Amino acid sequence: MRWDTADERLRRLDEVLEEIQREADETPAPVLVEGKRDERALTRLGIEAEVVRVSGNGRSLAETAEHVSRRYDVALILTDWDTEGNALKSKLKPLLESHGVAPRTSHRKRLRDLTSKEIHDVESLPQQRTRMRSDI
Repeated sequence: MRWDTADERLRRLDEVLEEIQREADETPAPVLVEGKRDERALTRLGIEAEVVRVSGNGRSLAETAEHVSRRYDVALILTDWDTEGNALKSKLKPLLESHGVAPRTSHRKRLRDLTSKEIHDVESLPQQRTRMRSDI
């Protein structure tokens, strides 16, 4: 098995973040996160896309999916990769699909694969990226 160097892991993390930005711009697609701290983390990482919070937004998940469907055909799901985030993703996917929105989770999976040994949530990504940079 090949072990990635710190430099390679950082490059792959930056690549995923760039792909999120590119897909959000080109598709266009909102990025769905759990809460305010996740939204702030994406801003700190330089992601300039519409971010929709799925928790604490005054709407049910079904209402959030319906709201997203009014403007978008695609949505990038970027919930945490912990138990609660996994449950939210599992609930959101069929709700979005029922409203004609294609849910994309590939970026979330890649972020999880790159960072799950150290972190389990979106809000920790900026600090993790900083740690990865200092390891180089």
